Amino acid sequence: MTATTPRFDTSGTVLRRALVGGVVLSVAIGVVAGLVGLLLAGPGGLASGLIGALFAFLFLGLTIGGLMVSARLVSDVNPVPAIVVVLVGFLAKVVLFVVAMVALGHQPWVQPMVLFVALVAAVLGFLVLDAVVVMRARIPVGTVD
Repeated sequence: MTATTPRFDTSGTVLRRALVGGVVLSVAIGVVAGLVGLLLAGPGGLASGLIGALFAFLFLGLTIGGLMVSARLVSDVNPVPAIVVVLVGFLAKVVLFVVAMVALGHQPWVQPMVLFVALVAAVLGFLVLDAVVVMRARIPVGTVD
């Protein structure tokens, strides 16, 4: 009987799992929010639900992309470039969100409550998804001697 070394996940595999799960969750939220919005508020509700799911996925993608880029920049000597990438990504998301909400707020076809509920559902769903992905990840905690 030979001893095998355990296989651990890398940060890239964990982030890819989160991204794939985010795609599936975004599509599901878009379908549900779009249908509910269509039934309650007509075509504007459909568009608002789909836009809410799309925005949530774009922000998730920006986060995961920033983390993947920063993981490549991390070194034992200087972690500053990785921190800069994460902070710039966060700032970009805040600015993009504010600009998008201001632009959408003036559109007569937007149903604010449908958009809000779709965004909140997506954020809560992504939080649960991230927790599940990290809990299932095989990440070493200490050194193996």
